[in-house]
Amino acid sequence: MTYDVFIDSFGARWQDPPPPRHRAAVLSINLTDQLLNPPDDPNIADAVARQTGLDAEMSVYVLATPGADRIVDDAVHQLTALLTADDRPVQLLVNCWYGRHRAPAIADAIGRRLHLHGVRAAVTHHHIDKPIAPRKHPRRGCRFCAIIHDGADATIVRAWSDTVAIVPHRGGCTPGHILVIPRGHVRDFTTDPVVSAITMQRTAELAHELGITPTDDGGSGCSTICNAGAAATQTIWHHHQHLLPRTIGDGLALPWTHPAVPAQKKEVAR
Repeated sequence: MTYDVFIDSFGARWQDPPPPRHRAAVLSINLTDQLLNPPDDPNIADAVARQTGLDAEMSVYVLATPGADRIVDDAVHQLTALLTADDRPVQLLVNCWYGRHRAPAIADAIGRRLHLHGVRAAVTHHHIDKPIAPRKHPRRGCRFCAIIHDGADATIVRAWSDTVAIVPHRGGCTPGHILVIPRGHVRDFTTDPVVSAITMQRTAELAHELGITPTDDGGSGCSTICNAGAAATQTIWHHHQHLLPRTIGDGLALPWTHPAVPAQKKEVAR
C-alpha cells in the first residue's frame, strides 16, 4: 500500500530518532514540554507508568489534557495543506520524553483524523516498548528522598539540577568516598537507563572536578560501583553511584577479588 503520510512517534531521551522516509517532506511536533499532566496521586503513578498511549484509558487521559485538541487540529491542517501543495509523501515526527504516553496517543489521534479526511497514513511507534517510565515522586521512608526533598541531614558535595552528590552517612569505604544520587526516585540502575547514564555522567564530571582521576605513576585512581538488588548488596532502594578514590594498598577488597570463574571453552565451528 502507498501512504501519503508516515507518522513516527518516539522518545527524545533515547537519542534514537526514527530514520528519514525516502524523499518525504518532514514536519515535527515536540511534546517534551507540552501536555504535561501527571496524576495528582503518587500512589497510582507506577500503575499509570506501566500503560502506554495505546491503552484506551491513557489515550483518553492524554487527549483530554488542555491543548491536545489544538495540537491534533493544527497537525492535520498542516499535513493536508502540504499534501495539496506537494505531491511528495510527508513524514510527521511526534516526540515526547519517553515515547510511551503523549507521543503515541497524539500520533494515533492524528492518524485517525487523517483517515477521516481520506488521507492514507501509516503510524509507527518506535520507543513504546522501552523500559517503563516511572513517575519519580519522592518516596516516603526513602533515606535519599528525605535528603533531596525534605532537607534531611547530609553533607552535600555537589548539586546539579538532576543529581546530588553527598558524603556517605558513615564516612565511606575510602577517604573521599562520595555517593551520586538522582533527584527523582529510581529504584536501581536497571529501572531507567537514561537516569542511570546521567548519574554516571555526573560521577565522571565530579571525579575530574575533584581530581579523583588516575595518575601517570599508577599510584592512585578511582572506582565507581553501582549495586542493584539485595544479592548485589544494595541496601538503599534509590539508585546511587559510588565514587571511591583509590590508592595502592588502600585495603579495600572489592567483591571481584576472589578467583575468577573459569571461562568455558567454546566449540570452534569447522
